[in-house]
Amino acid sequence: METFPAAAAHIYSSSSLYFLLLVLAIPLALFFLRKKKNSNLPPGPAGWPIVGNLLQIRLTGQTFFGYVEKQHKKYGGIFTIKVGSRPLIIVANRELAHEALIQKGAVFASRPPVEGMRKLFSSNQMSINSAAYGPTWRTLRRNLVSETLSPAAMKSFREGREWGVEMLMQCLKTEAEQNEGVVKVVEHLRYAAFCILLYMCFGLRLDQKTVRDVETVMRELLLSGAGLSLDDTFPVLKVFYRKRRARMEGIRRRLEETLVALINRRRAALAEGRGEECRAYVDSLFSLRVEGGRCLSDGEMVTLCSEFINAGTDTTSTTMQWVMANLVKHQNIQSKVYEEIVGVAGKERAVEEEEVSGMKYLEAVVKEALRRHSPGKFVLTHAVTEACDLGGYHFPAGTIVNFLIWEMGNDPSVWENPSEFVPERYMSRDVDMTGSKEIRMMPFGVGRRICPGLGLAMLHVELIVARLVQKFMWESKPGETVDFAEKQEFTMVMKNPLQAVIKERASA
Repeated sequence: METFPAAAAHIYSSSSLYFLLLVLAIPLALFFLRKKKNSNLPPGPAGWPIVGNLLQIRLTGQTFFGYVEKQHKKYGGIFTIKVGSRPLIIVANRELAHEALIQKGAVFASRPPVEGMRKLFSSNQMSINSAAYGPTWRTLRRNLVSETLSPAAMKSFREGREWGVEMLMQCLKTEAEQNEGVVKVVEHLRYAAFCILLYMCFGLRLDQKTVRDVETVMRELLLSGAGLSLDDTFPVLKVFYRKRRARMEGIRRRLEETLVALINRRRAALAEGRGEECRAYVDSLFSLRVEGGRCLSDGEMVTLCSEFINAGTDTTSTTMQWVMANLVKHQNIQSKVYEEIVGVAGKERAVEEEEVSGMKYLEAVVKEALRRHSPGKFVLTHAVTEACDLGGYHFPAGTIVNFLIWEMGNDPSVWENPSEFVPERYMSRDVDMTGSKEIRMMPFGVGRRICPGLGLAMLHVELIVARLVQKFMWESKPGETVDFAEKQEFTMVMKNPLQAVIKERASA
């Protein structure tokens, strides 16, 4: 699943020191400013010299998404926000998104160059999400899809999925027994998703301490906003960010030390003929060749492994939490999901993943959660590879573009009563999330940059939700209702994480 990591989303929440430095930099920047001829870009709010609209966002106290939503209401389905001195085109219209990402997919398939910490943590864009559109990106993506996400490879990771799900069930049961049935859901969901992806990445069932050590450093990386600093947008200010850079470099060193140890453990296991029951993601990286035939460095393998794990952990666990929150609120929907599970698998044995793929109502519930609570309001930022036109406007080569996922999934011209949670809307019509024919929702992105893990994510969410509903009855805490307020972390999460009362269902 993709999210929008925008530097802008971090800048508006920066400390007062950052804000002061930005304000003090304006007079000096104005002195050297050269007025450039404007292209025929979409309309948008007038920005300040050098800083664009970032200072306006900061002064109004809005979130980046809130500011974008306001401009969308004013300017319509395509408009321009200035991130520093560089325009960022926002596309909120689904027809224009389809034209850009499907009909003109190759033109809109690249990524902007990175600066600052983002350059460090992406190994100079040597990752699938950050790589520019071209041979390196194709090599990295093809390798992931063919070696790790193919049907045969997915089956080989079944042991890891069962390991993660069994731990999840036991942790929930233990917490419920110790807390009068109340469980705090999201941490258990995140840990289970993390364990499954860790197994897929390294082919190792690790002890709990090692798992927690890896999780700690990777979680610190995510929540620290690696690469999302003013020196990314304004490299001239990097002199003011020495302490932050030193801190982030320290996180990177610890990440490399932690993951290289696992990489070496996997190398040793394969050399000894162990662990061959599955082909872990890192196995494919040992033999991968890039940029004229060279091998990946350990640092580049660390980047790709952390991308693989991080891309699927928070997005998957966040989606599962939103699903379960809606099942707690809508008991009638939870009952329908349970009836479907029992009709296929019965009450005594755990539902199998092959059976989950045929459960249409469960799939509808997950799709509705993705529509209402997409893990990101935006996709990752795109960059156009050559000059082109869209919506009557001209985009010079290199223009950066983003797409407003949330708006497309909640468009009242497409979705009847879009603010309501209604899984039944998918039972009478097929909604293709790949957007090949039309875009109605795009939680995984669409086109050439669609998330390659779409199938994996749906399998994990549907399997775990099915097991959770089959095993437990889920209810609100007495006297409380589910709070659907959200906040931005790495993904859009519940501001007040879900707490629920669970009761084991009768097995017969």
